[in-house]
Amino acid sequence: MSVAWIPLSCTGCDKEWEGEPASLPAPGNEFECPYCGNRRPVAEFVKTKEGLTVLEEFHG
Repeated sequence: MSVAWIPLSCTGCDKEWEGEPASLPAPGNEFECPYCGNRRPVAEFVKTKEGLTVLEEFHG
């Protein structure tokens, strides 16, 4: 099984990075930016529709 990487970005600090679905909460759960501490639902950090689909399927 290959590891999926989900592109993430924060509007609070403009940082971009990638995360593994296993290290991220379910799409509706709160997530904290590791760079600035901005907190909001993790789905709002996911940069692409494909990334959100992967996260939803992983936590589905």
